[in-house]
Amino acid sequence: MKHILFDCDGVLIDTEIVAAEEVTKWLNSEGVSIDLETYIAEYTGKTFTDIINILKDKKLLDQNINLVEVVPMLDNLIKENQSPIPGVWKMIESINLPISCVSNSAKDYVELALEKLGISDRFGGRVYSAEMVAKGKPDPAVYQLAIEKTMVPKEEIMVVEDSLAGVVASSAAGLKTIGFLGGSHVRDGLKEKLSEAGAFTTVSNHRELKAFIEHNGF
Repeated sequence: MKHILFDCDGVLIDTEIVAAEEVTKWLNSEGVSIDLETYIAEYTGKTFTDIINILKDKKLLDQNINLVEVVPMLDNLIKENQSPIPGVWKMIESINLPISCVSNSAKDYVELALEKLGISDRFGGRVYSAEMVAKGKPDPAVYQLAIEKTMVPKEEIMVVEDSLAGVVASSAAGLKTIGFLGGSHVRDGLKEKLSEAGAFTTVSNHRELKAFIEHNGF
């Protein structure tokens, strides 16, 4: 391996559960009957734009909802509640390879998260966002962009992902992927789903990820 690509939400920062709670509340206020567990199972890892469009297509959301207004509003709610996944600093410090961040979140959101964590320098500006491509995860486009920009053969890249959408995307891009199960949004059955989607192994927390990285000389 010569490069590691990290997802952001649910891998570096523990905001997937916050996103699930806030978006579920907003959807309920818009008349969508959905509970937290259903949201986590069906929509974790997808962009807010894709989620809203899916629900519009299902005729569950008002067709006139303005994405330009709603998506930044939801992003701001999540920004206010960013917190690190336990052990993330020691894990990052243990890596001797270049690393990048590949996320469905907006680029400025990810950059702010990395800055808050104090690890921006380790990523060297290498942040690839779904807003930079035509479609977000589970489409592989953002991972294909990362492969192109890092100029590293995909056989020499490893990915760390926490969501089904993310693993589907990275696997479709032909990348070897570790499923990360350390976020507070993780529910029973996710390990099996990530494995079925293409993750070659899973880790339960950053301590296990750090041990895996050290054992394999990354």
